[in-house]
Amino acid sequence: MWYPDHLSERYAEEALASKLVKLRRSGGLAYSARLDKHSYDSKPEDHWKASATADKVVVFGLQAKATGLWVPNEIIAEYQEQHPEKVQGWASLDPTQPDCMEQLEYCVSHLKLKGLKLGPVYQHFDPQDRQYWPLFERCQQLNLPIMWHQGTTFPSRAKLKWGLPLQLEDIAMDFPDLRMIIAHFGHPWETDTFVLIRKCPNVYTDNSAVHYRPWRYWQAMITAMEYGVEHKILLGSDFPSGTVDNVINGLRNVNAIVDGTPLPKVPKDVQDMIVTENWKQFFPEWA
Repeated sequence: MWYPDHLSERYAEEALASKLVKLRRSGGLAYSARLDKHSYDSKPEDHWKASATADKVVVFGLQAKATGLWVPNEIIAEYQEQHPEKVQGWASLDPTQPDCMEQLEYCVSHLKLKGLKLGPVYQHFDPQDRQYWPLFERCQQLNLPIMWHQGTTFPSRAKLKWGLPLQLEDIAMDFPDLRMIIAHFGHPWETDTFVLIRKCPNVYTDNSAVHYRPWRYWQAMITAMEYGVEHKILLGSDFPSGTVDNVINGLRNVNAIVDGTPLPKVPKDVQDMIVTENWKQFFPEWA
């Protein structure tokens, strides 16, 4: 997605402000003067370069009228078609739009997209509302996995009340064969995410965009191990906010914040599982 084609003026301004805050935290103020509203752009050619060390990648945009995001699914399909050996494209649909179900069929049958991205906080829909059950039922029938943004975010128009991970419990129970991923550990509700994925066989999470908060990241990883769900954590980049390489680097350094203390550590074999093994359970077609 890129400004101004896919991002509203308001979203671009708030995305820029969020990026400046991250730069200040990381000591990168010297570079802040170079940033503009295009600094959040994530064009296919940029993603391709940033994913050079990955063997396979899942790519999607987001369609959310309420918060000023609208990425055409055709862009994702074209990128997938250019690199079929590596790129798996997923659709995004706004469930509040009247043609949502028709668009789902179009994305699967015509565009050949392989999954679905949803974000209730951006799209302003209650994931517990049964009016959306036909969408989840059809995804289960099509064996179409769903990536959920359940967690916090920065836009002022976002509705965080619909970002709680436990709001997906009824969906997981009513559609037990529907594969789902809760992005970003569902932060700041990481523990809720872990207890949910523990009880729901086809629900996973990913570690994208969590290494920026070292203390929370270490706490979350220790909590995941205590609940025995480390095998259900997938590697995610959250491009353009992150890349495959810096997410892996963040994972490899997750224990740095507690070095020299008696606090527990995340073992290397757990880190290795997340980088090289866990994806095989969720993507058997790639294994």
